[in-house]
Amino acid sequence: MSSPTYTVPAPSLSMRTNRLVETVRWAPAPRWGSSAAEHGTYVVYLVGSALAWITVGLLASAALGAIL
Repeated sequence: MSSPTYTVPAPSLSMRTNRLVETVRWAPAPRWGSSAAEHGTYVVYLVGSALAWITVGLLASAALGAIL
């Protein structure tokens, strides 16, 4: 006799987006540590953050331009 098989539904897009936003909001930012790996993590975080803010600014400007 086999046991019943249960499938877990895949999380919806809104659930995945919510999880991502919560992770970004509450995850601690990396610090400039003492090892090369910590330095690399910090630099990647810094560059990624700068690119993300530039992208948000450009998208907001484009949206405002489209509205006007």
